[in-house]
Amino acid sequence: MQRFTSIFLKPSVKFAAAIAGIALISASCNLFSSSGLDGIVKSVDGGQTWTASNAGSGGGASISGLYVSEMAFDSATSQTIYMASSSGGLWESQDSASTWREILSKITTYDFYVVPANNKIIYAAGIYNSHGKIVRSQDGGSSWTEIYNESSLNNSVNSIAADPTNSNTLYAGLNDGTLIKSTDGGINWFVAYTFSNQDQILKLRFDPANNLYVLLRTNGISESTDGGTNWTSITQPLTNISNYNSTTLQNQSVSSFTKFSLDTQAAGVIYTTTSEGLFKTSDNGAHWSQLNLPVSSSQTSSNTPLLPRAITSTDGGMQVYTSIGGTIYRSIDGGNSWQTEETPTTNTINKILIDPRNSSIIYAGITNL
Repeated sequence: MQRFTSIFLKPSVKFAAAIAGIALISASCNLFSSSGLDGIVKSVDGGQTWTASNAGSGGGASISGLYVSEMAFDSATSQTIYMASSSGGLWESQDSASTWREILSKITTYDFYVVPANNKIIYAAGIYNSHGKIVRSQDGGSSWTEIYNESSLNNSVNSIAADPTNSNTLYAGLNDGTLIKSTDGGINWFVAYTFSNQDQILKLRFDPANNLYVLLRTNGISESTDGGTNWTSITQPLTNISNYNSTTLQNQSVSSFTKFSLDTQAAGVIYTTTSEGLFKTSDNGAHWSQLNLPVSSSQTSSNTPLLPRAITSTDGGMQVYTSIGGTIYRSIDGGNSWQTEETPTTNTINKILIDPRNSSIIYAGITNL
């Protein structure tokens, strides 16, 4: 594992100072936009109606052309929202997504972590100049320091999380299946675990009981109760035991995973979107059930299967939102029945966020990747 020296980045030049002389497209540029709306849409009535929420603060650049990779609320107030973009940068809104300001430019950002006890400390993970990166700000995004540089090429840092009981204990997941860990706030890093077959780490998250979970592209969800030293797969019932497909009349096991959601209030309640659709467990993987979404015949395609992507839940798993393309599906009974809500985009909803203080307020982040 490579060790490196942190570089202080002055606020006037931000991250570009670390790699001077290489011209990259700013995150505020719209070159990544497509025929459909990108950025973020918002609902204040539980998903019945949606409007774009992409304006730049102070007349600055809009986020309407950006691809959203991750969103999260500040722990102190749900009016403050952070958004990571796979087309560049980290953004902050302090007015419930009415306006946005860029706090980190240039770097392709896949994930971030804001310290709950001190929101001036922010970690961002992604890739820059073909190398995986983790950068840290200690002043709310005015300046940034590189604290991790992956030596291998095109091996992005896809996710970052911290122990809820000690924010100096950090975990980061690499694209090649390597889990790295720091116990001193990112000053030093070491390999904590390597997942077999270089299985791509998609996301790291802690559940309400402070257990660490990882989502892997092929093998799905694994849990660690000892700080990442040992892992137990909880999706083996989906990958090892075939599921009956009523369309093809064949048994098919899950071959890949896309997203997962650990319920915000109940440990053991997990939803995941996969190559075979949407699944739920209420007992931490001991039993899984497949949930059927009301996809209309006009939405189906013989060439491209329409699969759920974004997923989130609250209220012990009773209120849940998922997406297929630009359509959002809402359930208030734990996935037994669904309401279909159309959004003003033809692109893909990649992230759904429920306001923890008002569950009628929903945010959806869009991508075209």
